[in-house]
Amino acid sequence: MPETLPDFTGFTGALRALGLSPASFHAADDAGLVAALEAISVLRHEVERHQALAAAEVSRRSRAGFGQQGLARRDGHASTGAMLQSITRASKRDAAALVIVGEMVAEVEAAAEFERMRHADPDMAAVLPEVVTPWFSPLSAAVVAGELTVAVADAIRSGLGEPGDDADEAGLRAELDALIPLCADVHADAARRVARQARDRIDAAGVEARAAAQHEQQFWRVWVKPDGMVRGEFELEPEAGMYVKAVFDQLTHPRLIEPKVRRGFGDPVHGDQAFADARAIRERHAADGLTQLLHAGASVDPGRLLNVQKPSVRIVVNERALATGHGSGMIEGHPDRIPVAAIHAGLCEGHLPVRFDKHGASLDLGRDERLFTAKQKTVLAIRDGGCMDPDCTRPPSWCEAHHISHWLRDDGRTDIADGVLLCRRDHLRYHNEGWEIRREGATYWLIPPPGVDSQQTPRLMRPKTPADIINPIDPAPLPPPAVPPPGATAQNREHEHAAG
Repeated sequence: MPETLPDFTGFTGALRALGLSPASFHAADDAGLVAALEAISVLRHEVERHQALAAAEVSRRSRAGFGQQGLARRDGHASTGAMLQSITRASKRDAAALVIVGEMVAEVEAAAEFERMRHADPDMAAVLPEVVTPWFSPLSAAVVAGELTVAVADAIRSGLGEPGDDADEAGLRAELDALIPLCADVHADAARRVARQARDRIDAAGVEARAAAQHEQQFWRVWVKPDGMVRGEFELEPEAGMYVKAVFDQLTHPRLIEPKVRRGFGDPVHGDQAFADARAIRERHAADGLTQLLHAGASVDPGRLLNVQKPSVRIVVNERALATGHGSGMIEGHPDRIPVAAIHAGLCEGHLPVRFDKHGASLDLGRDERLFTAKQKTVLAIRDGGCMDPDCTRPPSWCEAHHISHWLRDDGRTDIADGVLLCRRDHLRYHNEGWEIRREGATYWLIPPPGVDSQQTPRLMRPKTPADIINPIDPAPLPPPAVPPPGATAQNREHEHAAG
C-alpha cells in the first residue's frame, strides 16, 4: 500500500491564512523585518529540500524507458524538465537543480538500503554484490540534515564536476569533507567558486582541457538593430577576456567622471538617481573609449588614451608549480585556473616575481611610510584578488589599500599583513559606520558595528585568490580557519598585530 504523504496543501493554506501583505512588512521595525526574512528563508530552504526529493521521483517515473507511459508524457509534457517548470514556475536551471540534488539524495539512500538488505539476510549477502557508496554521499547527507540548501549543494556538485583525470572519487570526497563546513554559510555563487577552485587544485589535466575548450568557444558577434543602433556580444577565453575587462574597468572607473558623484545617504531618492546617472555616463565613456581603441589600433599608446596607467593582466602562479610544471595558476581577478603551459607562454616577455612567505607576508614598511606603495598594492592585489568585503566582487583595479589598524588612531603599520584591499564604496562605509577588521594569523575577520549586529559576530573575509596559488612553501590547501574568540579589545588586537 502506498505511503500516505502529508497534506502539503494544508501547509499552504496555513501560510495564506496569515494574511500578510506589503503593508505588514512596511510597518515592521528593522529587527523584525530582518528576523522575518531570515525565518522565511529557512522555511523556503526546507520546502526546497522536500521539493527536490519529489522532483527526483517525478524524474524517475518519467524516464525514457517508460515511453508514453512515463509520468511526464502521460501528463501532457514533452519532458520531465518541462513538467517541473510548469509545476514549479521555476527557470530551467532551477528545475534542473531540483532534479540533480533530488536524484543525488535518492541514489545515496538507495545504495544504503541495498546494503541494509545484504546485511539483513546472509543468503542475499552471498549472492548480491557489494554496493560502493557514491562519492557525493556527504553532500547528500548535508542536504538531508538541512546543513546545506538545495542551491548550494547543486553549486558544489556542479563546481566539483565528475571524477576524471587527476580527480578520482577518493579525491573529490576528500574535498567535499572540507567544502561542506566551508560553504555552510555562503550563497550558491560563492560555493560554486570555492568548489571550482578545489577541483582545479587537484585536477591539472582538467585545467588544461578546459583552457583548450574555452579557446574553441570564443566568439564576437555584431549586428544592426531595427532602430539603427549597432549591438554586439562576445565571449573570450580568460586571458584575453581579462585584458578586455582591465581596459573596461579603467574606462568605467568612478574617479574618471566629473563632477564627482557619490550615493547620497540622507536623500536616497536623489542619491540613487545621481548614482544611476553617473553609471550611465561611465558606460557612455566606455563606449567612446572602445571606439577610440578600435580606430587607433595597435599603434596607439593605451596609457595616453586612457589617461591612466597602461592596463595589464597579472598572471599569478606558485613558484613550485612553475618550476616543476605540475599544477596551475590563475589570472588576477578571474576565478578559474589556467594551465602551466599557458603561464610559460605569457612569461616569455619577462616578469617581475612577487614572493610571499608561508604566512603570506611581503614588502613590509612598518611606520616608515603612511601610504601603501605601488609594489605593496601589487602584492595586495595578488593576495586578495579584489575587494575583501564578503559580499563584494569588485576587481583589484577598483580597490584601495586599507589599514586594518588605523594609522593615526591605532599607530598602525604599513605592512602587507595589516592591509587589505577594499573598493571605494566599502572603504568609506567601514570608516563611516565603524566596521573593524581583526587579523588572526593570515585570516581576516570583519567585525560589524553594534548598530548592525549587537553581538558583533565576526564575518570571515575570504580572498578571491586561492591560498595554494600564493604559498610557495606548502601549496596544500589551508584548513578552514577557526572562529576567533568574541569580544577582543582594540588593545588586544594591536598586540596580536605586533606579534604577527
